[in-house]
Amino acid sequence: MDQTDLNLDFLLQETLVLTEFLRTNNSQIPQKVVAEATRLKLESEAFSDFDSVADDDSFYEIADGLIEDLEDFRPAEVSPVQDNAREICQTSWPNSAGIIFKIDKGLSTFCVRGFCVSNIKEALEELAEPLAAKRVILKLAASENIDSVGFFATLNLELAQAIREQVLNRRFPLLEDSVCNISDPGFSWWMNIENGNADQAGGKFDIFFRSQGVNRDDKFIQLGPIGDASIAALRLNQVRSLLRSSFPVSEFSCDDKCFTVASTKPDHLSFVSFKNIFLKGINNTDIENFPDNIVGRTLYYYFHELAVVRKFWIEVKAKLG
Repeated sequence: MDQTDLNLDFLLQETLVLTEFLRTNNSQIPQKVVAEATRLKLESEAFSDFDSVADDDSFYEIADGLIEDLEDFRPAEVSPVQDNAREICQTSWPNSAGIIFKIDKGLSTFCVRGFCVSNIKEALEELAEPLAAKRVILKLAASENIDSVGFFATLNLELAQAIREQVLNRRFPLLEDSVCNISDPGFSWWMNIENGNADQAGGKFDIFFRSQGVNRDDKFIQLGPIGDASIAALRLNQVRSLLRSSFPVSEFSCDDKCFTVASTKPDHLSFVSFKNIFLKGINNTDIENFPDNIVGRTLYYYFHELAVVRKFWIEVKAKLG
């Protein structure tokens, strides 16, 4: 083996080591690495007169690719205007648990990419760094700013985790009603309010956990993927006696397909509040309203989870337009 072959092997080995460094290191790329990669590329070009190297384009592709990768890892320069805008945003970022998310919208589907955090402000400050590891989850390039990233605050991390389980990092059709049918009911719950006016002030409502045929958008309100049907049937049956003690109940039924409740006083505050858990994602109940036992506390947290997932879904649909 002559000196040319030895040098070529050495250069190729160094190039591969540097490439692996780029893939695994999350810290700032040192300038000496950039200089070393440039040196390797220049030295590799010095062997271009040798037949043993000139016939092998793979070495040059590796060296060129290394330089391109290094350029991608360099943080984009931040202008004073961008810096000022970031400071303004940071003042409005809450110090609370919640969801960091970005909507990835396609031609016929969308995906809510995101993750749970215990502190939204700290998470967004970290995400603003071009080399932040969480950018991969949102498919956010190092050169992109975080203008397209949204946040949704929750009372605690557990409620954020409930959103993650039902919504995050799943792909949904933009027009669910047009692609799903009875044999493929889709992901959403649907709500029907009988005798409802423009403010949806009806005295009876149904929650369908599965598809109720075609043209659902014309007849029902799409609630989104706010929960599991089997768990809902269990919890809603457990709340029967509590509802009867909260407002006049004229009808109540629940199975794994549908939940129905009606009141003789549709304007009763407790009835309206219960309905708004599903309709608007608002839960005004206090733990004192529930039995002081394991079932009571479970129901209290369950309805908070339903409401927060519904509220988040309303925000997602608003952003989708």
